Amino acid sequence: MRNAINTDEYIDVRIEKSQARFTRIKNPKGADRGEGHYFLLLEMVAKSTDVFVPLSIASGKKSTGFVYQIEGTGDSSLFTTAIEAKGEGVSTVTIGTLQYMQIPKGKTASFRIQVDIKGKIGKTYTVIIHNVHYKLSVTDARYKKFVDEVRTKALKFV
Repeated sequence: MRNAINTDEYIDVRIEKSQARFTRIKNPKGADRGEGHYFLLLEMVAKSTDVFVPLSIASGKKSTGFVYQIEGTGDSSLFTTAIEAKGEGVSTVTIGTLQYMQIPKGKTASFRIQVDIKGKIGKTYTVIIHNVHYKLSVTDARYKKFVDEVRTKALKFV
């Protein structure tokens, strides 16, 4: 599998694209600040059965979907996050307030993930997705976890 990160019993995940860019925000009354814009394109393949992946990205406060953290050499804070998914044969299922992407067995879904953070000039930051939660049925009480880390490129705020 090209760009394989890892596999588990039910899914394969690979990074198709990882980009990071920096924007300097000028402050005439004090220190400038930086904004980091991180983009990941992940491909997820359902191997042996249909899987249901919550269309959600969070920093650990919620335990569904993609769970990330910001790692860096200085203090940082979240600015915005966004996630979209698509794929041939992939469909959306809504249960309550959660939206799931149903990936049929043998099919691939593409997840476009954007994370924007604020940080200090001169420091380096990386976004790490450390868990991806999914279910084999939307009625399952518990999530399964894909726990191999997915890292963006490190970005120095200069």
